[in-house]
Amino acid sequence: MTKRVIVVGAGLAGLAAAYELTRAGFDVQVFEARERVGGRVHTAFLDAGQYGELGAEFVDDDHTALLSYAAQFNLSLEPAFKFPDDLRSYIDGHFSSQKTLSSQQKTALNNAYQQLDQLLEQRADPDQTLAQWLAAHSIDPFACKLIRQQSYGLYAADPEAIGVGFFAYSGTSGNRSLRIRGGNTQLTSAFARFLGDRIQTNTPVVRIGEQEQAVAASVKTPQGQIEVLSDWIVVTVPWSVLRHISIEVGLTQAQREAISHLPYGVSVKTLLQYSHRFWQPSSFGLVVTDKPYQTVWESSSTGLGEAGILACTSSGTPSRNVVGCVELAQQTVSALYPNAPQAIATATHDWSTDPWAGGSYCYFAPGDLKTWRSELSYCAGQVIFAGEHTAPLEYCGYMEGAIRSGQRAAEQILAFTNNSTN
Repeated sequence: MTKRVIVVGAGLAGLAAAYELTRAGFDVQVFEARERVGGRVHTAFLDAGQYGELGAEFVDDDHTALLSYAAQFNLSLEPAFKFPDDLRSYIDGHFSSQKTLSSQQKTALNNAYQQLDQLLEQRADPDQTLAQWLAAHSIDPFACKLIRQQSYGLYAADPEAIGVGFFAYSGTSGNRSLRIRGGNTQLTSAFARFLGDRIQTNTPVVRIGEQEQAVAASVKTPQGQIEVLSDWIVVTVPWSVLRHISIEVGLTQAQREAISHLPYGVSVKTLLQYSHRFWQPSSFGLVVTDKPYQTVWESSSTGLGEAGILACTSSGTPSRNVVGCVELAQQTVSALYPNAPQAIATATHDWSTDPWAGGSYCYFAPGDLKTWRSELSYCAGQVIFAGEHTAPLEYCGYMEGAIRSGQRAAEQILAFTNNSTN
């Protein structure tokens, strides 16, 4: 039996799958629509040798798959945040943190989070959005506003759209967040160096079908459209993109519905570099705000030099109304720190208008966990689906989820190949 595999997409899921399959002796081809690898991992390099992430950024201390690859590639990590100490809010014109909350606010937040924890423990998926659940449980106004803003910051989704059962999983990550020193593209570049010319960029796949005993991918190349045959196809692109690719294989009804309707958060991420860190000596931390840019944090906490970078994200419906991303991000920072100077360098990316992303990362609407997740297979014959949207729920939206899904896809192919030769 031949061992040919096509991987659609060179984000972390595709790179991890291709890496594992290549090491196992498979003939792997990776087709990537963009001119670069990495997908939604995208490091921007600004002045003074500093950098920030326009896409995926944080590594939790329990993200063992990513940490293992970082060790293999001799990449070091640096601290980002420790929760809840570094989490602050700016609501109704006032800063607050775990230490400065009033006893009434602490009680209200604890009560709300305890009720969310009960949903998690029961693996419940009520037919309610987060907004509906907050109203039905008469959550304290301060706690309600903070939790609503966390919906934007954590999932890039409106509280009127995200299922409360899925939102409850936001509390399952580690206690400490890290970053890859040198930028997250250090990891994607390490994969790419190993894979070499197995990766072809600027080659979007436009059709996936079957041909006799093989599966076929129709690929647009600079020289024209070609058809490539293989024994397996691993599809790692977001379903917001996949729904525009012709899929001519035997999908189940649940698979077709999931591909067609899985929602993706929308967000604009903007980096603002300043000549000095006017927020020092106190650590900036991670600030959840009620401004159009709902989250702001320091992206250069361990960087060299006097300059510093603040990362700002605007998500959900508010991000669709963002006009002049850089100016509005600057206004948000100025609201937090009225004496903030003008930024000396900026970078921004709107993931909802990115044709090869179609959004930031997936979330689940009310009821989708108990429907799609209970009956949805991530395999359709010789086509296997991967990507953060197919990962265990606690890793959806994370680089860890993308990596784990790529590893799972490779393991499925290896298991089938081993069984067929025994």
